[in-house]
Amino acid sequence: MALTRKKYVLDKKFQLGISVRAIVLPLITTLAICAILLYFAGSTNQLINDNNNNITAIIDTQDSMFDMFMAIPALQDPANPIVQKCDRAFKENLKITNKINDNQEQIKKNSLIVLYILIAMTIIQTAIIFFQFIFFSHKISGPIHVMTSYLKEFRKGNHPEFRPLRKNDELRDFYEEFRETISHLSKKK
Repeated sequence: MALTRKKYVLDKKFQLGISVRAIVLPLITTLAICAILLYFAGSTNQLINDNNNNITAIIDTQDSMFDMFMAIPALQDPANPIVQKCDRAFKENLKITNKINDNQEQIKKNSLIVLYILIAMTIIQTAIIFFQFIFFSHKISGPIHVMTSYLKEFRKGNHPEFRPLRKNDELRDFYEEFRETISHLSKKK
């Protein structure tokens, strides 16, 4: 029959303390990286906004130039090859600038997605490390809990019945030394 413990948090102060200490450095590191990335994302966002403003200015200038050319009577004829070429270039430039704007909007969205993924990964990593330390500290806290209960029994004048530790428990050598010492003291009484 395998020995099991149903409670994983036996010594709250020790287990929660070591678990919290275990997550502090990775959490601070990841949050610092997120802050740096957020700074650069903000800087990139400002550059994108500046580019959008420049594109808008180019479009406005192009509109003004188109209006100016259309005010010249010779350039008002839609059959004129120069007017047709200018009209095609104008429409093509509008398509390109709209594509640039669309790309910049997608860059903004992608930057936010990356930030949200980093935040989610930080939270998940923190939870995983925390619970791993609860689990691993249980392998230390469990034997200490068992030995503490034996000491309480011994102090009451009882002779505790020792049982082996679980297969994966730590402090096995210390436990054996403890068990032998208690047995030796029990025989002296």
